[in-house]
Amino acid sequence: MERDFPEPDGVNDLDGADELDVRHGGGGGADSMSFLHRLGVALVVLAVALGVGVGAGVVWEKARPSGRTATDAATDAATDAATVPSPSATAAASAPTAAVAGTSAPASTGQPAAGQIAVPADWAPYTDPLQKATFSHPPVWKQRRDNTGIFYGEPGTVSEYGPQMIGVARIAGADQTAALTRVQTGEFDSVSGLTKERSGPATDTSGQPTQELAGSYDREGQRVSYLMRTVSTDGAVYVLIARVSTSAAATLNTLMGALRASFSPAA
Repeated sequence: MERDFPEPDGVNDLDGADELDVRHGGGGGADSMSFLHRLGVALVVLAVALGVGVGAGVVWEKARPSGRTATDAATDAATDAATVPSPSATAAASAPTAAVAGTSAPASTGQPAAGQIAVPADWAPYTDPLQKATFSHPPVWKQRRDNTGIFYGEPGTVSEYGPQMIGVARIAGADQTAALTRVQTGEFDSVSGLTKERSGPATDTSGQPTQELAGSYDREGQRVSYLMRTVSTDGAVYVLIARVSTSAAATLNTLMGALRASFSPAA
C-alpha cells in the first residue's frame, strides 16, 4: 500500500538525517582542530629556529678573538718585538757603566788626598836664624819665641795672643817621631784639659809623607785645637805647628797648608 504522505527525497530515516546535519554545519569542530594543530607545529619550528640562532651566537662569542682580528694580533706582536731590547743590546748598553764604575773607585790608601794650598798674598815672609827656617805669616800677627821654637799669633782680646797661631821648631839629630814627642812635651803636655786626638803617619798638603800629632785643650775659657806635622831634612827634623779655636776647627788644615807651602829650611 502506498502512503498518503511520502517522505521528502534524500531523507529516508534518522541516520540519513544525521548525515545531513554533518554536511550542513556539524563539521566545524574538525576544521578548528586542524588549525590549532598547524599553529602548534609553527610555534615548535619557531622555537627551534630561535634556539639554533642563540646557540650559534654563544659559540661565536666563545670562538672569536675578543674583537681583535688576526691582523691586529700580528701588528701588536711586531710592535712588542721592536720595543723589547735583545739581551745582547742590553748587555752592550750596561757595559760602559760597569767599566766606569770599575775605574772610578780606586782602592783607598787610608790617607786623605793631598790638596795644594797657596800662601795668602798678604802674608809676610820671615827667616829665623835660630831655627834656621824661612816661612810666612799674616802681617798683623805678633812674634813670640820660647825654648821650643818661633811662633806668630793673632792679637788677642783677652790676653796678648788670640787662639790662632803658627810656629816652627827645629830638632837636630832626631827622627820624626822623637821630634814630635819633644815639641809636644815642651809646648802642650802641661796645658789644661789636654786631649790627644790622633798621631802617626800621614800625607801633608804638599803631597809629602809626614808624621803628625793632633789634639785639643782649654785656653782662656775656650777650647782650641792644634796640629803638628814634620818635615825631615839632613841632620834635623822641622816641626810645623798650627792652632785655631775648636769652633773653627775646619780652618786648621788650611792654616797648616799655608804654613807648609811657605816653609823652607834656611842655611
